[in-house]
Amino acid sequence: MTFVEMLKISIAMPILLILSLAIFAQALERLYSFWFAQKMPTGMWERVRDRLESGDKAGAIAIARRDTSLMGEAIARLLALETANTEKLVEAFQLYRQRLSLGLNRRVGLFGTASFISPLIGLMGTVLGIMRAFHDLSAAGAGGPAVVAAGISEALVATAFGIGLAVVAALFYNYFTLTARHRLNTADLWVLEIAQLLEDHGRQPVP
Repeated sequence: MTFVEMLKISIAMPILLILSLAIFAQALERLYSFWFAQKMPTGMWERVRDRLESGDKAGAIAIARRDTSLMGEAIARLLALETANTEKLVEAFQLYRQRLSLGLNRRVGLFGTASFISPLIGLMGTVLGIMRAFHDLSAAGAGGPAVVAAGISEALVATAFGIGLAVVAALFYNYFTLTARHRLNTADLWVLEIAQLLEDHGRQPVP
């Protein structure tokens, strides 16, 4: 069966094809965003932590301000607070946390939706294909089980395609949601570490 013949099985096949293209395009966009555009600045954080551990708050602020990421902006803002107890830092970080969450979870819901509807679309294609097979059989007025089996086997391709697409979409959804959750937890941990380091080494006036 050629690719063109697969698309002609039922109306569900073109729909599944378009959905699959949307899934893979969105997956590529999210991968780029996660690992390049919104990558966690681990190196910057390690340098900031080293400065705070040595009591050099001004140096830590300077390092954070040179970083162009959202977390760099957030850390610089938190370190510049005059009263920086744990509660104040966590409260001030909520705006940046929401921005980070929005960026990480952008259009991730497409994968969850696709994993749910793809098998249903494939099943609909199979049902329509079987209906067409029986209709063609009755219109021809001839044939037997072999003819019906051929039509049904072609119709089942839609279900198989839908299930396969659902599996891929579910894998993408779990990967991106779990990675986003891990990064948000990492950001929360950084804020708590900042609060602890500031309490341990005292606070210096912001230059």
